[in-house]
Amino acid sequence: MQQPQYKSNFELKLMAKIQTSQRFGILFGAIILKFIITSLTADLVTSLVSTKSAMGYVTNYILLFVVNAAASLLSVGASFIFLKTACNMKSTLEDLFCGFRKNTLKILEIGAVIALIESICIIPFDIASVQYTNVVDAIPFLSENTISGFSPFLYGNLANNEEFLEAYSVLYSATMKLCVIMVVCTVISLVLTLPFFPAFFMILDFPDWNVSTVLKRSFEVMHGNKLRLFLLYLSFVPSFLLSAFACGIPLIWILPYMNMATTNFYLDLMAVRNKSINSI
Repeated sequence: MQQPQYKSNFELKLMAKIQTSQRFGILFGAIILKFIITSLTADLVTSLVSTKSAMGYVTNYILLFVVNAAASLLSVGASFIFLKTACNMKSTLEDLFCGFRKNTLKILEIGAVIALIESICIIPFDIASVQYTNVVDAIPFLSENTISGFSPFLYGNLANNEEFLEAYSVLYSATMKLCVIMVVCTVISLVLTLPFFPAFFMILDFPDWNVSTVLKRSFEVMHGNKLRLFLLYLSFVPSFLLSAFACGIPLIWILPYMNMATTNFYLDLMAVRNKSINSI
């Protein structure tokens, strides 16, 4: 008997494009509301806890970890909205808060596992950010001429010009180093969390499963499919790069579109898995 086949990423994205265009308002609303809530909470924590001391930095780091784990409740709500859209069911923004009403503790436990991995992966970037700040602060030539801008280069003597170019050369090198570290940390974090991708969807589909069962089934379903999911994410990189040249405006469409595509990826995983079990 022929084994059921997974849909290609092209097919998943084509379906997502149609679904996103039909329910764009609710999908974008869920994403932007989730972003606003989590961003405001993280900003509140950052503003209340000073990071000038080592103890303050550690406290701030722990609190941000808690915020990241708690944000999983909204992630489940967003997944619920996208699942209902993929199944051609109506949804409202109230669905975004479904994680606060049911299976809250299980969601937080799984969210804490994912948040812990992400927090560890981001440590090198945090260290590099501190070093970058120190490098910028150590260039008095830039801070002294903040108001005059490029005047040393335009009107100064040769010594000033050389100092100006050297300062910006150091700044450019430090910036590129920070960007490279950020990309590497992001990729590593993404790769390590790929096996947990179906977890929030499974909590919705199988509410009676405990945390260990959800994580075990997530790993089983993602076995042999992590590369497919990674390539699906990778296919959106050109869109993100292009949006950078358009002041981020295309992200209004790209983010719901990408989330819709990954939702279809999950549904396709489960459909193929169920067909394989039934055929056996």
